[in-house]
This record gives sequence, structure tokens and C-alpha cells, in this order.
Amino acid sequence: MFDPHSPTSDQDRSDPWLNRVSALLAKAESTDFPDEAEALLAKAQELMARHAIDDAMLARAGRRASDTVDTRTILVEAPYATAKASLLGAVAQANGCRVVMGAAGDGRACIALGHVADLDSVESLFGALSLHAVRTMLAAPVPPGDTVRRFRHAFLLSFAARIGERLREARRSAERSAEAESADGAGVALVLADRASEVDRAFREAFPRVRTMRTSSSSAAGRVSGRRAADSAGLGHRAVGGSRALPGG
Repeated sequence: MFDPHSPTSDQDRSDPWLNRVSALLAKAESTDFPDEAEALLAKAQELMARHAIDDAMLARAGRRASDTVDTRTILVEAPYATAKASLLGAVAQANGCRVVMGAAGDGRACIALGHVADLDSVESLFGALSLHAVRTMLAAPVPPGDTVRRFRHAFLLSFAARIGERLREARRSAERSAEAESADGAGVALVLADRASEVDRAFREAFPRVRTMRTSSSSAAGRVSGRRAADSAGLGHRAVGGSRALPGG
């Protein structure tokens, strides 16, 4: 969970948006009602997406220090750690970050690279979305003839792929809205392009020999069920808006 009191950026720690995001994510993780969790996640993503864009524009105007590119290690626990890491890669890419995956016992140790504010968003969203994915996966019936492990692995991979699509769509929508509302619409696109270039350059320097990892699944029922769960995750167009490297999507 993203802690609004942690000094992760030069943003004022008392800024109410931080407290709002933290509260929304905490409620989403604690509720037993999927519809409520989805609505809370959507609102949290909306706030984080717009905040990232507004912060970048303020830095461009010299009214705030530029956000720095950094790394953060995120541990992904077994079982199905590789499939869960694919969800992390999808969330990271939608927020302008990259992820490298390494082994950590039965789990995975993933290094996320990106601007600090975006890393905060990735860590928070991944925690909430992975909880949602696992809850939905455990509730999904395994069809006759399939195995639990094969079905659930496919479920999580498909969930991650579809969530990635929806987050990228939502990110583009948030950017278009910011451009339409800004007096310098072209400036929004340029600032975001510059931020993406900074991340790409830092990633190449930090991981020059990284290889892309592709994951696959053999359960068609798991893929269908996972995609259906991702489609019901309540992201809409209000949201934001991978190692070996996890693929970009």
C-alpha cells in the first residue's frame, strides 16, 4: 500500500490527493463486495493518472522539481508467481514504467524502473489489482478435464493481458483530456514523450543485456475466464492513464 506519509517525492506530504488515493485503495482491498472494490480502484486510478500529468506540466513550467527516474524492488509471492508478475508488468507499462523479473525462492523479485511518482502508482495499483485477481480466480470454477494449476495460471495471464489493454486505453483517454483542458495541449504530449524517453534511456543503461520473457498457457477455459474477470474490473475510461524483461504488451 502506498503510504501518503512516506517521502517518496517532493510532493507535499499533506497534499490531500495522497490521502484520498491511500484511503480509496485501503477500502478497495478491505471490501468483500467486488462492485464496490472496482469503483474504488477506478477512482484511485483516475486521481493518480491526472496527478502524474499535472505534476509533469508543473515541472515543465518550473513550478516544481522534475520527478527523478528510480528503481524499486517488488516481491511477487508464489504460487503462480510468473503469471502474477505479468500483471505487474502490465500495470507498470500503463504507468510509464518498466519491469525486470528475477527469481526469489518460489516467488519472483521484480525490479520496477520509472519516475518515482509513477512507481508509487504501480506499487499501489498492483497490490489492489492482484488481490482482486486472486479473489476472482479462487472463485472461478475449474471445468472438467482441466487441472487447477493449469486453469489458474492461464486465468492470471489472461487477466494481466486484458488489464494491460484497458489501462493503456484509459491512459490515452486521460492524456487526451489533459491536452483538451490545457492551454498548451501540444505541450502535454511533449512532456509525456520526454518522460517516456527518460525511462527508456535509464532502462537501457541499467539493463543492457536484458532478454524479453514470453509466457504462455494451455487452458483455454482459464484464458476466457481471466479475460472476463479483467473486463469486469471496473476500470472504464476513468483509469490511468515489463525480464528477463516482461513484454510491453
